[in-house]
Amino acid sequence: MSTQSRDADAGKGNVYLLPAMVNEYRGRLTRLLESERFVEAHALLRFLLDCRGQDEQAYDEWRRLIEWLESVYPGLENRESEPAGGTFSIEDGGAEEDLPDDEAAMRGLALQPRDDGGEQVRRVLEDLKQSPRLEQRLLALEKAVYLDDPDVDREILDWLRKEPMHPSMQFRALQTLRRRGVTGRVLLDRAGERVELEIERTPLGMGDYPPAAGEVLERACRASEAFDPTLPIFARELWEEILRSLYGTSDYEWMAAGSEEAIDCWAAALHLAVQVAAYGRADEAEIRAAYGIPESLRFRFEQAYKAVRRAAPPLTAGPGEP
Repeated sequence: MSTQSRDADAGKGNVYLLPAMVNEYRGRLTRLLESERFVEAHALLRFLLDCRGQDEQAYDEWRRLIEWLESVYPGLENRESEPAGGTFSIEDGGAEEDLPDDEAAMRGLALQPRDDGGEQVRRVLEDLKQSPRLEQRLLALEKAVYLDDPDVDREILDWLRKEPMHPSMQFRALQTLRRRGVTGRVLLDRAGERVELEIERTPLGMGDYPPAAGEVLERACRASEAFDPTLPIFARELWEEILRSLYGTSDYEWMAAGSEEAIDCWAAALHLAVQVAAYGRADEAEIRAAYGIPESLRFRFEQAYKAVRRAAPPLTAGPGEP
């Protein structure tokens, strides 16, 4: 679909974007662009331009963004219709590469460092340890996966053990170490607990978590969709962030055990958090009833919701929230 025809159809879809959801999507787009996940950003922009809403400024912003992406990376525009990836111009590379259709492979080629006498190693480690911007540190961890220097493992391990940081950042550092082939155990303080984790068992994607993690997400998406068809999109992103923060803690072990009561409590807690983020409020009793959580399990549900709120990143306040 060309940008011109997409402009004519923008805002004509069946999904209606509330103001609070527009802000959430803006934040998600920023994270995707700053971490150079251009394929995902392009797909999200296409979705947003097909939604209905009243914030014309947001639509103008999204149109400009998708036009910029398609001008810099021409293959993105026709990516959906091609059996394999198109041709993308890699930033800082100066040359075009035929990229596979796999997002991770594309990102790997984009981030692959060149031989520059170790300058990039020093720059990446400096960004990781000293940058005040979260996005810059996350991008440094992505780049560190491809650095061909054995000292990088030691530097990341020392930083991980000694630097106080959010559990989600700890988890991403563990993922980087695993992707670099590091093995062994590491002791960390996570969410007020002292835990010992095996680096090589760190999940790299949803498929690496216990089955209960997927069951919680599926349950929450199925139920929340009845309230608003766009809520499952936020639920998926939020749940992955929650899992990163909970990993290895007693709350995580309770969820991972997979009892029916635990799955219901965690799914309802995730649903409540997402609905509060989107609307600024939610009927807790109504949500508990939708998941069949009796009064006898209310304490366990509240325990799960508190863990979700602790683990979740800051969410945009909705109407009526300070």
